[in-house]
Amino acid sequence: MLQALPYHLKVRDHFALQTKTWNFFAAVNTKEEQLAQYKTELLKNTYKFDVKADAAIYEKVEKAKALLGLEQLPVTVYQAQYTDEMNASIVFLNNEAHIVFSGRITQLLDENELLAILAHELTHVKLYSTLQGELETAERIIMAIAGNYHSEPAYYETARLYRLYTEIYCDRGAYTVTGDTGPVITSLVKIATGLDKISAESYAKQAEEIFSTASGVKAATVSHPENFIRARAIQLWHEKKEAAEEEIIKMIEGATDLDQLDVFKQQELLQFTRKFIQLLLKPDWFRSNLVTNLAKQYFADFSYDEEVMSDEQFIEAISSSHAGIKDYLGYIMLDFALVDGSLEQIPFGWAFQFAETVQLAAIFDAIVKKELQLSDKKMQQHKQKTMAAWYKLQEGEKEQVVLEDDATA
Repeated sequence: MLQALPYHLKVRDHFALQTKTWNFFAAVNTKEEQLAQYKTELLKNTYKFDVKADAAIYEKVEKAKALLGLEQLPVTVYQAQYTDEMNASIVFLNNEAHIVFSGRITQLLDENELLAILAHELTHVKLYSTLQGELETAERIIMAIAGNYHSEPAYYETARLYRLYTEIYCDRGAYTVTGDTGPVITSLVKIATGLDKISAESYAKQAEEIFSTASGVKAATVSHPENFIRARAIQLWHEKKEAAEEEIIKMIEGATDLDQLDVFKQQELLQFTRKFIQLLLKPDWFRSNLVTNLAKQYFADFSYDEEVMSDEQFIEAISSSHAGIKDYLGYIMLDFALVDGSLEQIPFGWAFQFAETVQLAAIFDAIVKKELQLSDKKMQQHKQKTMAAWYKLQEGEKEQVVLEDDATA
């Protein structure tokens, strides 16, 4: 059974909380004149397949509609003019669906592959119709925000992931109609490559090899084609159905990359950063005016937390983080180690100790050496000297800073 993916629901829930924005987009209705204008433009720039003359295409449309539960949906299929680029798209207006082929799709694809493509496009309507149209509203909101030049990169990343998950969902719709992963994969690759013959099995193995040999590979950039993601995702769903969701999510999103945060990971990283800084600044001696001012540059509402503690889960989150996140945390420690000269060498000594405890010692050492332009020997001397200053300060003090069962004394 086709169900919206968790990411779709997450985006929906996120924007549903923004009542004014949600109500504005939910209230937008397609007017009859807009539909008429769109149809006119289609007729000007396409060839409209005729129900009788092109019966083979519409027979596939009807089969897909029946298996997707869209029997009452009016569908018209067109062939675009003036373009050689191969593509298929669908527009859903006023409860009518219009599918447009570009390039030589109808010549390139065999019968089952053409059925898969039609089913894929119609599954977009299936998604739009889910949950009283809420997912269609959510999609229009995130696409509108991401399309704004002034929007934060996190919204673009959220839109990119939303689109990718939508393609994953629609591939499942194509699979539901064809009953086979083969046409779903070969139609995808044929359109992307223009090749007349494709082995679905070979391509699925190729996709599997990528993920089995390259740690951290995900659908991240244009340099890593998402077709591999989609091919592996439909194969996993064929083999495991709903049990494959966790593996598919990991494949698509991977470890959090500082340069590719969606709105959800951005919020998670903000919360994590706040806790990280609170832990770093837990010693009373580290709470000077300059240090506090720097903390408030990170978070305007920053406050010290006497109860904040780290645990194995926190340490593991750091250990399993993307290299960019580890560097980011390392530079946070350097910021606070340098901000108040009146504290002399003590903040650096504590930072070296803190980095060791949270498993960032190598990262922090490399950052300090680079930014202070120290030789290996000078770096070692700096580390020993500053840690000695911190050890001297904390003698006799009892401050539980890091692990609940391992107080620093």
